[in-house]
Amino acid sequence: MGMRHRDRPTTGNTLKSGLCSALTTYFFGADLKGKLTIKNFLEFQRKLQHDVLKLEFERHDPVDGRITERQFGGMLLAYSGVQSKKLTAMQKQLKKHFKEGKGLTFQEVENFFTFLKNINDVDTALSFYHMAGASLDKATMQQVARTVAKVELSDHVCDVVFALFDCDGNGELSNKEFVSIMKQRLMRGLEKPKDMGFTRLMQAMWKCAQETAWDFALPKQ
Repeated sequence: MGMRHRDRPTTGNTLKSGLCSALTTYFFGADLKGKLTIKNFLEFQRKLQHDVLKLEFERHDPVDGRITERQFGGMLLAYSGVQSKKLTAMQKQLKKHFKEGKGLTFQEVENFFTFLKNINDVDTALSFYHMAGASLDKATMQQVARTVAKVELSDHVCDVVFALFDCDGNGELSNKEFVSIMKQRLMRGLEKPKDMGFTRLMQAMWKCAQETAWDFALPKQ
């Protein structure tokens, strides 16, 4: 019989105990004698983020490894906090630009979300460009992505992003509006109480790591 998923405090500790066991084995080995380095933990985090994004990508049933421009736009605007009226207008704008688009690969999508993970540094870099009098055009966005996030944004990804956010069609983005919406998207709404147990999951992971550390540090009685 499979392990049941429980993450509510009133239904037991099945998730907590199972998660702790799996993580301690993953981090410290089956004999729990291994050492968890910062490098290994960051690699675990990278793989987790990759897998979550891959699941989100696959939900859209990609054809020949590509999702549509509108589906990518939906991924960007999910949890963005954009009001429904404006959201509808942005989606219509995207539909108008890409009636028969070529779609986007997972690599293109992942590169853009890697760019978003560095949004605070991106915000700082764009502020310097703005103070220097440079507009936020596609070339600037690609340059910032290379410099800050070490990724290449394809021309097509930039076309989709600008179709969404370039409201007046002048080939430039409003830095403040774009960055603020993307910061909200990056948080995925999980700063709110209705986070479907995600916060409790993270708390369980942290507590598990603490308990494991104490087990190693304190001698057996």
